[in-house]
Amino acid sequence: MRIILRISIGLLLCSVFSNQIFAQESDMDDRKIRFGLLATPNLGWLRPGISEFSKDGAQTRLGFGYGMMVDYKFSASPNYLFSTGINLTTNGGGLIEAVDSNYIGLNDTLSTLFTGTLDRTYRFQYLNIPLLLKMRTNEIGYMTYFGAIGFDLGIRTRAFANDNFTWKQNGLTPPDEKDVNIEDQINLFRLGINLTAGTELNLSGNTNAYFGIGWHNTFTNVFRKTTENKILVPASDGSPSLDDNGSAIVGKNKSASSNYISLDLGIYF
Repeated sequence: MRIILRISIGLLLCSVFSNQIFAQESDMDDRKIRFGLLATPNLGWLRPGISEFSKDGAQTRLGFGYGMMVDYKFSASPNYLFSTGINLTTNGGGLIEAVDSNYIGLNDTLSTLFTGTLDRTYRFQYLNIPLLLKMRTNEIGYMTYFGAIGFDLGIRTRAFANDNFTWKQNGLTPPDEKDVNIEDQINLFRLGINLTAGTELNLSGNTNAYFGIGWHNTFTNVFRKTTENKILVPASDGSPSLDDNGSAIVGKNKSASSNYISLDLGIYF
């Protein structure tokens, strides 16, 4: 009888301890909110919104971001989460446009009119806030898989450009420029679609490694609508079209959207 009682007590204790262990392993699903750290190398480009930008001039640019992730479980199901956070992201791209000497602010007394093309590489830095609905599977082995859809709200913090000119004239011409501050030409906010898919690997307890690939498609214009952001109408060779007085013809406001693909690497605690 005593042996049976001891065995019963032992089985009861084993059951209690095993339930506690499994409860700890599934604690990630039970928490209302969890936090993580994120790093996001990315490949960005600018998509022209007007034909005056050279169609073969779009260029990609490598960028990087880092920040914090937050997931909130808003229902009884662990499969649906509201995902947000904050990160500092640098990206950009390149465009080619027609320019003349007045574009780079040469001395007004200079009699020679320089015309040509500008190959400009843009570098933007944004404080980015994602607002996503995340849908994930139950744990399969040590892995869970997810897809997320929502919006990116970006606040521009810096904007620079590297300028490479190709002039039609020979001899002394205006030089190329680097790290040109163009913050006054770039809109303060940007808004876009965020589509992300990936997986999480449980490392230990509540700690998960996070891997994702994100497509960030911005639908707002990066350029401000100002007089300085009017583009010159290009001729067939890409340099400015000139009127009867020999002056460059001014066209529309510049328009382009900033897009990028990100590789998301992070860890949840």
